[in-house]
Amino acid sequence: MHKPTADVIVVGAGPAGSTAAYFLAQAGVNVLLVEKSRFPRDKACGDSIAPGAVEVLEQMKLLPWVEAQGFVRQQGLFLSSPDLTSVRIWPTSTARLPAYLIPRLALDERLAQQAVSVGARLLEETFVERMIRIESNQVRLLARQANQTIELTCRLVIAADGPHLSFTRSLGMVSSPPDAVAVRRYYEGVEGQAGLLELHWEKSVLPAYGFIFHMGNGRANVGTGMFAKDFQRLKPNLHELLDRFVHNNPYARQALQHARPLGRAAGMPFRDDAERINPVANNVLLIGEAAGVGHPMSGEGIGPAMRSAQMAAQVAAEALTRGDVSAQGLSAYARHFHAEFDALHKSALLARSLLTYPFAVNLAIRAAARRPQVAALLHDILLGLISPAEMLKPAVAW
Repeated sequence: MHKPTADVIVVGAGPAGSTAAYFLAQAGVNVLLVEKSRFPRDKACGDSIAPGAVEVLEQMKLLPWVEAQGFVRQQGLFLSSPDLTSVRIWPTSTARLPAYLIPRLALDERLAQQAVSVGARLLEETFVERMIRIESNQVRLLARQANQTIELTCRLVIAADGPHLSFTRSLGMVSSPPDAVAVRRYYEGVEGQAGLLELHWEKSVLPAYGFIFHMGNGRANVGTGMFAKDFQRLKPNLHELLDRFVHNNPYARQALQHARPLGRAAGMPFRDDAERINPVANNVLLIGEAAGVGHPMSGEGIGPAMRSAQMAAQVAAEALTRGDVSAQGLSAYARHFHAEFDALHKSALLARSLLTYPFAVNLAIRAAARRPQVAALLHDILLGLISPAEMLKPAVAW
């Protein structure tokens, strides 16, 4: 039986997993990155890469690749409310770096390659099912590879298996359902400015919302999303919601009047419950959406995932050097994790709850259309540049 052995095994080669593997390998750690699929592979996502994620890409020396590939820079927002009030919001100067739109098909493979370039090993087409046991400070993992079962061993495992929790759930550390769900489909022949992010609170799909992210060259990522509590209450067909948005919303009809769908619509769960999760156990760290780090207000998951991976890699490298990968030895990660995400998530959840009410969305977008201060505030909140708590301050004139 083949047993690849490493100091750290990272389960899942999405943005979180590959980022963790990169920084661990840079620190001299023997790290194995395990991915259930073979690259290139796609993941349903909005494809928005906010400035926080771009900062990590810069540290990983990937900005030249981003520019060379011609991925479009985001060019602000176009928002519309249920009463069809609309506002065009241009990018603010808050962020040092721009935001981009990068398909996950390209991003995930390049991140994994970058981890390998600094010394990480990549094991593809291998599905890690569960942890067998921890003994003598060694973690034993059971995995499937083609038609055989293999065993992997390490001192520390980092779960980065995303919102589906295919491995994390087996650890008993997270069992809650997703916090939001969405479905998206790519289109070509779309009208609109490359780099523009459209968000529409279309009354025929409420309490869901619709989005059109213009990827450049007439392509767009089009979808609808809904918070889990509404989804559980209404149990809608997400694919029907997407069709309803595309056919009923006047802005969507205009953008897509000559467009053609590319492939099938794909669903995507979303997790943003970081403040309720303990991301540390003996010999285990949780990162990315497996740890619920998605932004509750903006729906952005890549930047927070990469940030959690950075923090985990630093703590893991230090713990391995000390020879203590117990929960106590890894506890600094939990402290950094909750300091990074808890206050943000609590304020975002409060602000997000207002967006389920049509009158509140109408009020917010009318205010943004009248007041540049409010427009800039909404832009920076939706790109994860400032806390949603800012919109609740008395100084903001709605």
